Amino acid sequence: MSIEFKILGRPGRDNALLVRINSGKKYYRLLFDCGEGLLNGLKYSEIASIDHLFFSHFHLDHAAGFDYFLRRNYDRASKPVYVWGPEGTIKIIHNRLRGFTWNLVDGIPGTWQVNDINSQSILSSKFYASESFAKKHRVKPSPFNGTIIDNGDFKVEAVILNHIIPSVAYRITEKESFNISKKALVKGNFLQGNWLGMVKDFSFDENEKISSEGKLYTLKELRNLLLIRQKGGSISYLTDFIYDRASKTKARNLIKDCETVICESQYSTDDAELAKRNFHLTATQAAGLAKSANAGKLILFHISERYKKNEDYLRLLNEAGEIFPNTFFPDEWRKELKRRKL
Repeated sequence: MSIEFKILGRPGRDNALLVRINSGKKYYRLLFDCGEGLLNGLKYSEIASIDHLFFSHFHLDHAAGFDYFLRRNYDRASKPVYVWGPEGTIKIIHNRLRGFTWNLVDGIPGTWQVNDINSQSILSSKFYASESFAKKHRVKPSPFNGTIIDNGDFKVEAVILNHIIPSVAYRITEKESFNISKKALVKGNFLQGNWLGMVKDFSFDENEKISSEGKLYTLKELRNLLLIRQKGGSISYLTDFIYDRASKTKARNLIKDCETVICESQYSTDDAELAKRNFHLTATQAAGLAKSANAGKLILFHISERYKKNEDYLRLLNEAGEIFPNTFFPDEWRKELKRRKL
């Protein structure tokens, strides 16, 4: 298993997060928010391969690039398009789908499932390109207990934060994986073979027996002897919310022990009142969250346009770094920030 990510968008502009997960058997792509022009630098094939599109909320700077995504996926035949977001997502996406003229769609593929994440339930509806996206096919609601996707390779958790309107934060966690220890094979005089696949495959009963070099073992015994447990990676995406008690608690619980936290840092500490008024975070608040949650690394993004000078970005980074030293700007910003002596 491996997880990698890419921050889309320039410093001080619209930003989003693209996550790629390689399970060893399947490759997944997850997109978080879809601001203006953010997909332009991606290959057509990658945009058309995005499995899930997650919205934090639908302010323009987080959703203005949706039509670009739609044009490359409206008739996707290989797999459905899944869209997630706060309450009202179904209505908003349906309006966007219906905002174009579809009169040559008979028989074309394209299935979309759009999901509203509410406080206690997930409401879902399907739309079909062959129907000009006109009909809303309701899916049976499911309870919302914090996890919205759990497919065996990874899970996605969500919490609803306060941005005056609901703003959804997400966490992606890979499932732990198991590898065969070569040292253990040599030490136990085991010969490699197809039977090792059964050891790694937990769908086989642990009491099933396998013969190796004339000796009989249960799968449980072999797993204890040969398997190395590898913890899955994790990454969280938090943007556009106020640092009130409820949101702080929910955000901290979401990112607890998370490997990488991508978090907005709209304002400097000097502009804390402005952050409060606009329901955003300061750099120090983002750092405080990461520290209290024992996160591994904090990456600041979604910076206000008001900060344009070299010293402004350095100040934001230093403010956060004094609280949580393992704080960075995105690698994708390195070239541009280098001109700002960062």
